[in-house]
Amino acid sequence: MKAVLRAVQDVALLVARLVAALVLIAHGWDRWQVAGIDSQLAVVQAAELPIGFGIVVVTIAFELIGGTLLAFGLGTRLIGLGMAVMNAVIVFAIKWEHGLDMNVGGWEYNAILAALGLLFLA
Repeated sequence: MKAVLRAVQDVALLVARLVAALVLIAHGWDRWQVAGIDSQLAVVQAAELPIGFGIVVVTIAFELIGGTLLAFGLGTRLIGLGMAVMNAVIVFAIKWEHGLDMNVGGWEYNAILAALGLLFLA
């Protein structure tokens, strides 16, 4: 029975890791090629975060490179920590005032990604 539970756990973590990788890569690509760096910079500047351009570049690089590493199971714990920290900052610095209302840019999505990052740390 323990072997079956362990196998289910392994498959569940694999699926979670692959889905998280896909989401990170898709978001990084969108920030870089679709919405554009200037669009992301406007969001960071509106939140009055320091070193705005640096934050945007690091975020995009983390999502693209970290997502790729995560897809291959490399650096899973480190990427999980990055996901948790990055999304916690997004929640508290940018989206907190919107609450859980997804129609106005709420923080529920980022909270789930942060929690998933914590799961990868376990």
